[in-house]
Amino acid sequence: MTSPWNPHGDGQAWRYRICRTCTLRFPADAPRCPRCKDDRPAPDLPAVEYAGFLATRDEAPVLDEEERYALKNLVAIWPQWDGDVVGRWTVGPGWGLRLSRAERVAWMNEGLPPTSTDLQTGTPLLHGDARGHWICESCGRTLTFVAPSGAATTRGRTQANRPDAVVDPYGHARHCPRAGTPPRPVALFTEAAAEILRLMAVVPESVPDTDVKTWGLSLGYALRVGMTRYFALSDGDLDFELEGAWDVSLDGQRCRQVALTFVDPNLGGSGYLSRIADAFDHVAKTAAEHLDHEGCQVACYRCLKAYDNQRHHDFLNWPRVMADLEALSGVPALSRPLETGDIHDPGPWLEAYQAGVGSPLELKFLRLFEQHGLAVEKQVPVAPGDDEPPISVADFVLPGKRVAIYVDSAAFHVGMALRRDRFIRRRLAAGPKPWHIVELRAADLAKGRALVDRIAGLD
Repeated sequence: MTSPWNPHGDGQAWRYRICRTCTLRFPADAPRCPRCKDDRPAPDLPAVEYAGFLATRDEAPVLDEEERYALKNLVAIWPQWDGDVVGRWTVGPGWGLRLSRAERVAWMNEGLPPTSTDLQTGTPLLHGDARGHWICESCGRTLTFVAPSGAATTRGRTQANRPDAVVDPYGHARHCPRAGTPPRPVALFTEAAAEILRLMAVVPESVPDTDVKTWGLSLGYALRVGMTRYFALSDGDLDFELEGAWDVSLDGQRCRQVALTFVDPNLGGSGYLSRIADAFDHVAKTAAEHLDHEGCQVACYRCLKAYDNQRHHDFLNWPRVMADLEALSGVPALSRPLETGDIHDPGPWLEAYQAGVGSPLELKFLRLFEQHGLAVEKQVPVAPGDDEPPISVADFVLPGKRVAIYVDSAAFHVGMALRRDRFIRRRLAAGPKPWHIVELRAADLAKGRALVDRIAGLD
């Protein structure tokens, strides 16, 4: 507490609210959520910025490389959506890319989730999903909570008037003026102005939040790998956070939106984000080349896992996003006017989702098949053998035949968590009852009837 940058007293906390719609943490005095515009009231919560940290020696042996990470990484990034938009692009299958500068970003640590014991004993909580941190604003001590068992007692009239004689079970320093006061949970935070690059996309309302999280985290960390490798950056040069999904209205249509957010935490910005946006197709190609590796079916430290994202390891799945990376790498980023919205036109995506397919390109192939009388089943789980569980979802399957059709564009599949990738397709083609795999790209649409006849003749 001797540091002049540390807060002193009760009035030093940053007050914030949690949006009831999109869970963004934003200043309590703001009239509405800056991200989703929800203006419903929510409780004020305290967050405190400290400049000093305590390091403790820990020489416990590390027997397994997988154990070489912090017990829990609780820091979350909360951009405030108040920066100046200085660039917009359309990338890949029509997703939006936007670059903002001087945007406030709060890095926050709200503590561990409450346990069942915390809820039963009435332990002070920051909010329903976080315990917060119990730090005295006056003496700087980390406090403990003791359930009340009656009024505190003293040993006599003389000692009762001495501050150092106050019975304090919470852990305050001996001469702390708040001795005997129960802890007040607070969040730890720091904030700065930063450059931010966001990849904006719409997702179907029917997709579970866990599937959105798996897709978004996998694609986001894959793109960060591509950025660092293509521009020879270190992992510390870019922070990544998945924002959403939240409900929005685009061109009068209701849908859900997600943002894959990349933050340049360097003071004043390093200038790389604008270069990354211009070369986004090369970034995606670099990521795809890095991730297409043998011996890993989901994620490993060679590809997506890192010590700073260990809290997300259960959601990382590189095969789920290979098609998205291929689609992003196939088209150079197209610069757009600054006054336009983030998503150029959500209509084709919403129409595709309504038709039961995963992307506008898949919908075009479906219409082509229907035009020439080729019956197909949509979004079909497929397995290498009859007695094996499905390992993929084919975009289309010919009824009564083992012909699986995959449209290689960015597509968010509805339902199953496993998604197409080259490794899985090879397994299907080499299974006990082999599948005939057909891979289609946008250029194949021009073949028209000839393409349909070729697919119809397959067994």
